[in-house]
Amino acid sequence: MRSSEETAEGSGEGRGDAKLRRRISQTEKNLDKDKEKKVHKENNTERLKHIIEEPQLRTLFRDFLRANFCEENLSFYLDVQDFKRKFNITSSAVAASAPAPRTGDSKVTPGQAAMERHHESLIQMAFVIYNTYLAPSSQCELNIDHGLRNELSGYLNDVITNLTGKAFQGRVEMEQANAFNATQLQTMIRLYERIQTHVFRLIATDSVPKVSSKFCRM
Repeated sequence: MRSSEETAEGSGEGRGDAKLRRRISQTEKNLDKDKEKKVHKENNTERLKHIIEEPQLRTLFRDFLRANFCEENLSFYLDVQDFKRKFNITSSAVAASAPAPRTGDSKVTPGQAAMERHHESLIQMAFVIYNTYLAPSSQCELNIDHGLRNELSGYLNDVITNLTGKAFQGRVEMEQANAFNATQLQTMIRLYERIQTHVFRLIATDSVPKVSSKFCRM
């Protein structure tokens, strides 16, 4: 027969084992929940990528966003994608065709003139995007992170004040935009990319689940 001391010890071990099993089980449940959330997030991200890549799905999705008064999010994302694509094409062309400098030769070649015109069109495109989506009270103003908005407006204020000697008024006029150089344009692109990432996450977490739910009910 087991002594009372051995019985108590065995009972204590049993309770300890049960307690440990409960803790392990709860931990596993928590891990499963975290995994489900991660999979759900990844699924919505992949769904949005697929929607953007497929013209017919993109049109349907745009109609859904328009009906829910948030079409500007997708429009901004696509406009920035187009802007970056054109900028990258120009940068690649400049790198491939740039001739070695020749002393005393200040003549502008037709190719250089074309590049300059294209650079001007890129600058104008950058600030059409700004004035449409990001300027205060703009036509399709985005609801974005306050810190990102302040960082962008602060950068524009510094550049425009240095270029013109006048304080930034919240919108960029084309004569001000044309004074931007390539380095300043690249900074604008980096800021736009960060805002674009923010907008993409917003669409993926908010709009994609809603549209998926609607189509599942149809």
